[in-house]
Amino acid sequence: MTNVEKPKIALFLCGCSTNISNLIDLDAIAEWARKREDIDIIEVHSLLCSPDGKEFFKQEIARNKPENVIIAACSPHQHEVTFQDLAAEAGLNIGHIQMVNIREHCAWVTPDKVKATEKAKSLINAAMMRAELAEDIEKQTMIANTDVLIIGGGIAGIEASLIASKAGRKVFIVERDISLGGEIIKTEEIAPNMACAPCLLAPRLSEVRDDPNITVITNAVVTEVLGFLGNFTVKIHKKARYVDDSCIGCDACFEVCPVTVPSEFNLELSTRNAIYTLFPGAVPAMAVIDKDICKHFIDDSCNACIGACPFGSINFDEKDEEIVAEVGAIVIATGFETGDPSVIEEMGYRKIENVYTIREFERLTCSNGPTGSKIKLKNGEEPTSIAVIHCADSLRENGIPYCSGTCCIRAAKVGELARKQIPDVRVINIHNDLVFTGPAANDFYRKQLDGGTEFVKTDHTSIKIYERNDKIAIEGAGILLEVDMVVLSTGVKPAKGTEALAEMLNIDIGKNGFFQSDHELLHATCASVDCIYIAGSAAGPCDVAESVTRAQATVGDAISKLVPGREIELEMMTTVIDEDKCGGCKLCITVCPFKAIEYDAEENISKVIEAICRGCGTCAATCPSGAAKAKYFTDKQIFAEIGGLLNV
Repeated sequence: MTNVEKPKIALFLCGCSTNISNLIDLDAIAEWARKREDIDIIEVHSLLCSPDGKEFFKQEIARNKPENVIIAACSPHQHEVTFQDLAAEAGLNIGHIQMVNIREHCAWVTPDKVKATEKAKSLINAAMMRAELAEDIEKQTMIANTDVLIIGGGIAGIEASLIASKAGRKVFIVERDISLGGEIIKTEEIAPNMACAPCLLAPRLSEVRDDPNITVITNAVVTEVLGFLGNFTVKIHKKARYVDDSCIGCDACFEVCPVTVPSEFNLELSTRNAIYTLFPGAVPAMAVIDKDICKHFIDDSCNACIGACPFGSINFDEKDEEIVAEVGAIVIATGFETGDPSVIEEMGYRKIENVYTIREFERLTCSNGPTGSKIKLKNGEEPTSIAVIHCADSLRENGIPYCSGTCCIRAAKVGELARKQIPDVRVINIHNDLVFTGPAANDFYRKQLDGGTEFVKTDHTSIKIYERNDKIAIEGAGILLEVDMVVLSTGVKPAKGTEALAEMLNIDIGKNGFFQSDHELLHATCASVDCIYIAGSAAGPCDVAESVTRAQATVGDAISKLVPGREIELEMMTTVIDEDKCGGCKLCITVCPFKAIEYDAEENISKVIEAICRGCGTCAATCPSGAAKAKYFTDKQIFAEIGGLLNV
């Protein structure tokens, strides 16, 4: 082809059955096209995406060998890839395929058939002008690391690690606490079927502990994340335990330790020592020394644990450790925190005895809890009446502004747990709205009603709790009750460190502070950065079943995308930055929604990370010097397309 020759163009017109052909005159468009010198091949087909249509399309391209192909049909979102693949099979580079949406843009929005037909001609003309400047698109691939990092060691993180390991992946699971387990270890029964929580968790903890593919890193936090999909470098700061891995958690050292502080595991309802394990059966089983309260570290006045340890496991000289993990995917399973009802002064929490949160009440019912599973008042007696306040810190201005959706069933569980121990106890649930999602949860609610639990509706923001006549009074809109014990049902908040981790990972946070999924319906477990996933309640409040399901989904996506021996196919229509034109203003970095541009301080220029770039073109539109150019969407191509729209 000489410099003056124009590329050979083929035009395919699709009737989309009758979706287009009844509303646009395709024969008139074909006749208009035949009169033009710049269109060499014109074909009309009733349904190009049908098996017959696909074969026809491929054969016509192979036979006529056009340089460019224009398809006037439905939305590119539906079939652009279909026709690109067919064209490639016929020997045409996919960069020379232009798809024109005459269904959604013309047929379905322009009632007048004549006007719809003329509009379709304008769109086709625009595509033709652009096609003359088309360039080859070259596919890019990259070798990927298939290992997985999981941040968070609750039920979601544990499930994700086991699934990834079974798929043959090497797994790093990082947990901030001194043991895996998360929130589920603090309860023994899970509504609605009152499943045994330890029975669910203990076997999984043992599996993780014994799995050679899984590296457990507890008492640790992620401090830096570099890289991109399939190639992340993660720095992890692991705090010293001052106890080595010869420790089996026998508790001989606990008995001689003179220091006690409130136990975090028992929600400060009991105490622990300066050297301790989180709970029996913890993973890892070895103890840890709390340096901030240990007398050895404060004034070197105590070495009792050294003398008591039969294995010589104490090591006061142990140092913090920096660990580097190279992985291809990251799963965020950081869990949640429950709300603090002390911010709602009217609830009387931490001011009135026998006012507990739902978590504290559940700890009272656990065999390894502060009272050995006995529901007791502070004076040691059993309560005769318990009030459960729903939304104690939620759906109000100075608390959690949203409904967590998981609290009502947990609050209803109070009656189930209480009646097992105290059959005649009166349990009153005081609520505004009730949320029991799904048949099982609704059946559980009905069971509580049948069992004698009372449900009293009132405005929860009107409730005030105070002491009266050696009882706890609950006063609200239309109610006045006196009970022995109050249980506050609190909402669910994002886990501590969520914002910092999101910034480190360059991913988004939603309006309620949880990690934001890329698409709530289609990619609910994917973050905005490819190969970073969100499992469990890190994405928002959810129950155990949903946490596990989300974990399974995240790893399923990761292991299907990162396959050993298979290269990752990258986005082809990325942006390039002309280094000679770039002035280093960093505007492109500011506007990039995918964090795909980095700044090179030595050269004072911005550079695109092609593995992350999705080709949205935001940087190209923003760049004041014209250095950023969207591949295959150059200024010349865009202006040619606009010119084609205006001049038919």
